[in-house]
Amino acid sequence: MFWGFSEALDLFEEYRKIQNAAEEEPTELNILLFGLGDPRHVLKSAAKSFKHGTKLNFFLLEGCLELVARNLLLISIALENKQQLSVKGKTHLFMDVFGNTLLRPFSTTYINAKAKVLTKLITDDDFAKLTAPVFSFNDLKYKQRDHLENVFYFWTNREKHVFNVAHYWDARVRAMLEARYDHKMGAFDWDLHMRLRENGAKQICPQEYKHWRDTGVAFTFPEYEQSDPNKTIAVGLSRNGDSFMHRGVVGDITTGPYISFGIKCPEDKLAHSMHGVNDFRSTDITERNVFEIMHEIQEKQDYILDTNDIHKYGSYVLDTGKNMNKDHPRTETPDACKYDQPFIPTEQIKINFLSIDEVLKLQTRPAHRAKYDVVVIASNYLSFLKEDFPELFKDLCLVCFETCQFTTFHKDEITKFNTRIKDYAATCSLKLLTNFAINVPHSIIRYRNISQTQ
Repeated sequence: MFWGFSEALDLFEEYRKIQNAAEEEPTELNILLFGLGDPRHVLKSAAKSFKHGTKLNFFLLEGCLELVARNLLLISIALENKQQLSVKGKTHLFMDVFGNTLLRPFSTTYINAKAKVLTKLITDDDFAKLTAPVFSFNDLKYKQRDHLENVFYFWTNREKHVFNVAHYWDARVRAMLEARYDHKMGAFDWDLHMRLRENGAKQICPQEYKHWRDTGVAFTFPEYEQSDPNKTIAVGLSRNGDSFMHRGVVGDITTGPYISFGIKCPEDKLAHSMHGVNDFRSTDITERNVFEIMHEIQEKQDYILDTNDIHKYGSYVLDTGKNMNKDHPRTETPDACKYDQPFIPTEQIKINFLSIDEVLKLQTRPAHRAKYDVVVIASNYLSFLKEDFPELFKDLCLVCFETCQFTTFHKDEITKFNTRIKDYAATCSLKLLTNFAINVPHSIIRYRNISQTQ
């Protein structure tokens, strides 16, 4: 998965909620993100870290190295020196890379330049300490670093680095819809209104959702034209001479990248809707929330909403263009900006990338036992949890399970999945914190580890 099905959380604040008011602020927290697919919780927590003195040590565990590379890139966008990218520039670049199969030419240029910098980060420890001390690659094996180097090389503009994402996307849609493909817009509309919106994702608008289902382009604005393949969503890469083999497009093609940042925001007026038509799209809410994150990471002060910072296109049908270059790779190698300046200082944040081999073995490693204060588990990683997985939890650890609430699953399937979570938690001496008596959709079910207090 390239994005999650739960909204971005400030995990320090989530942890503080379960502490007694008299307890002192912890000096540091170890946070395990198990298969989340994107760095939404890292960025939201980093944005709010100027408000407290606790060091947050994140441990990111993904199932494939292409996701590690993509997380590196997305976090790098947020931490770019403000002399190289403005807050608005970071916001739209992040949204483009995060949620679109086709990118703006500027985004392609950035990825081409940044791929070379990321290659140097994982191969030159001295350069990494100077430029990006927030990252730690100590747990990655040398063969995994070599694979990451190949991934970054594939991202650069080369004639044989072909990723015909428009073809792969259409093939996935055809395979899923089969006979309904000729009436695909009706099928997309049904999934939105009868599934996603019924399940609680009411901020997603028909025009943006149907365009994403048809093309893979989720976030659009009138002033931009998406044209270049987004090679950061390619997985299963293997070198084949000067070219690469890969698995095409995999992952979610029914829910979309709207849930992480585009479902809720602090201002109720942005969620206003009349007769089922929203004033603001999920894209616009995503823009507002990502802008806040980029602003607070850079300026280290609270963001105050300025409506000039965001678009308001909930009731409009936009001309999304013809995507002229979608079948052709961009081969020029512009060197106008290298994006190799040191990142914005983040002394309270440390991001550790764990080996992908640890997905099934982490709980057996003595160094990780009783280590984590907060653990967040992606919905599609629940099946990887073993009976001894709770050995990773500290006493009173906050354990967050992502649900399938904001998906196109049927309500019965969502209920069944929640039951699986509850059954697993019951075997692990976890105390339920989420109040199901309140009639609201829950994208996260929260528990607290009480095994050592019983």
